[in-house]
Amino acid sequence: MRRGCLALLALLPLLGCAVPPGASSGPAAQHARLVGAADLALGQMIDHLAARERIELDQAASLRFAAAASVTRTLPAPATPAVGAVLDPGMDLVVIAAQRLAVLAGGAPAGGDAEAAAALARLDVALGALRGVPGRWPSDTLRRRGLDGFRTLAAPVPAGADPATLAAARQGGLAAGVALLQAVMGIDARSGLRGVLAQRHEAWREAQRGLLATGQRMDPAQRMALWNRVQAALAADGFDVPAAEVVSLLGALVPAQAAAGAGDAAGVAAFQAAVDRFQAVLGQAR
Repeated sequence: MRRGCLALLALLPLLGCAVPPGASSGPAAQHARLVGAADLALGQMIDHLAARERIELDQAASLRFAAAASVTRTLPAPATPAVGAVLDPGMDLVVIAAQRLAVLAGGAPAGGDAEAAAALARLDVALGALRGVPGRWPSDTLRRRGLDGFRTLAAPVPAGADPATLAAARQGGLAAGVALLQAVMGIDARSGLRGVLAQRHEAWREAQRGLLATGQRMDPAQRMALWNRVQAALAADGFDVPAAEVVSLLGALVPAQAAAGAGDAAGVAAFQAAVDRFQAVLGQAR
């Protein structure tokens, strides 16, 4: 889903002058580094979810064939890549906002206007494409509110702005944008991507039950061997846990920006803890 660290680092010279020595250790600079780490980890988690969705779709089809010798002509299109295409530019805008705060904290003017505008355009396109994917996605009202919030984040930094005033002025925009990303992921296990993945998981379980309920074309040893292979492939984590952790980490972005703008080291440390937790979950899932 994500471009990774090199693309993130490529944004830095576009956002303004280099941060002077001493500012690189302040709360705003630390916040920017953590947002970059969160961005990378979120992308890796989406990649994990996409792989798992594809496995469940493919294995469910194989299990149905083993149970009834029926071939599924067309598998459902995976939903995770479409969600990743929304999170990708959305997180680009959050990264740019964090880097702008860090640059301002270093006493330099912040840029990144063209990059922010490009990310906003990609976000709009990705949200439109999501309409073609079956699922319980955010309402039009929530979409508009979230896009308006991201437009606030993408807007050029006013002349003379400082980190505190910029963060305060754009806090509502970030909150609305993050709420949209959370809704795309799924506020609960029945909505957004989480709802789609729950349906995929249930279809996979149903295919397992169907295989065990019939003896067609397989002897008991073969059926048990197939069952064990499928179970081993997907037993590493609960199917909803990684997606729920994405929603949680996205929510932590909002107070983290406020802390960075205010120079609140304790608030940034709390965000560090949230990123660390997410990375630990990611390590277990992969």
